Parts: sequence; C-alpha cells; structure tokens
Amino acid sequence: MEESKIIKMGYSIQAFMQKEKLESAKPKDLMPYLVEQGYFTKDQREGLPLRNILRDLDDENKLYLLPNLQADRKEVNTFWSFVIIDK
Repeated sequence: MEESKIIKMGYSIQAFMQKEKLESAKPKDLMPYLVEQGYFTKDQREGLPLRNILRDLDDENKLYLLPNLQADRKEVNTFWSFVIIDK
C-alpha cells in the first residue's frame, strides 16, 4: 500500500474512532470499516490484511506514518492497537 494511502487510512481510523467514541481498537475491530471505505477488499482471519501492513511498516521503520498506532511487543508477537490522538 502506498504511503499516502496509509496516511489517509490513519486519518480515517481516527475519525471512525471519534465517531464511535472508542478509546482504543484492535485491527480486527477496524477491518469492517476499512473494507467499507475501500482500503481493503475483504477481511481475512480477523484483521490479517491490516496486521500484515503493520508488520511491513515495522520492518521498514515507517510506523510513524500511523501516529495513532501502538505496538505492544512481546517475545514472539506484537499486539497492535489504535488509540485516539488528543488534539
């Protein structure tokens, strides 16, 4: 996914979370909305397409493109969540 589309997706996630009054959300919670918005064609395995993009961004040291993203790193896995950015 292009960087510009990732940045736009971050804004969409922020707007969705504010609208739904969510303090945090996991990728699986956001996938139906992101599919509806056209960022993904379908959801697989509870947010796998989004998690794959997050892993790729992590490998490329580009997580800064999604400032509302939090990574909880464990020994083997990383647990991703999105939070509201206070303005």
